[in-house]
Amino acid sequence: IPPSLPSGFSLGVVGEAITIGDVVFPNVAAILQAYQKDSDVHILSTPQILTTDNEEAEIKVGENVPYITKEATGDQTYQTYEYKDVGVTLKITPQINQEGFVRLKIFQENKTVKSGLSEYRPTTLTRSAETTVIVKDKNTVVIGGIIGESTERGAYQVPCLGDIPGLGWFFKSKSRSRNKTNLFVFLTPHIIENPIEAQKIYDEKKEEIDKIRGGAIKMYKKPELKK
Repeated sequence: IPPSLPSGFSLGVVGEAITIGDVVFPNVAAILQAYQKDSDVHILSTPQILTTDNEEAEIKVGENVPYITKEATGDQTYQTYEYKDVGVTLKITPQINQEGFVRLKIFQENKTVKSGLSEYRPTTLTRSAETTVIVKDKNTVVIGGIIGESTERGAYQVPCLGDIPGLGWFFKSKSRSRNKTNLFVFLTPHIIENPIEAQKIYDEKKEEIDKIRGGAIKMYKKPELKK
């Protein structure tokens, strides 16, 4: 598959260089750095995980959302809370062959709470994808086409004036926004055969994170003790 990201694609394998439009990016980190200030692009997470051959690795990025449940006993009503997990879940199982290729079993799920409904029984929207791909070491797998759409409504009024019969509408306003999202997941496997390669990847990722976050997040090494 050629190293490009055409619109409307759902799954692809790209090389170490990635082309978007007429611009060539050397790696995924360069894409994140270029689009981090774009209001239409929101980076959910840039996690890293280490696992062994044929062992599943899991990454969760999200929150535990509380909602109210009512319990009535006689004339009294008690409020209790339950919780739902929302966010992004990514499960990966790698299988490495002798030619330097990695077979990736991928499960990706994104859960969000649907807005505008009752706080007592919130509805969660789930978007998921499950696939198996074969990719060369250090090449990138891209999963896309996981589209979500939501509508938000709001109302505002000037205190007191908005409640005047007949004239209150002059002091009120309503808003409605429609949001459409397309979730993309970039996966780049690195085969680590010895401690030297592990240290090299650590240094590269440290440099990438410093560039993406503008130096706000730094991964400092532990100081070495001199004898």
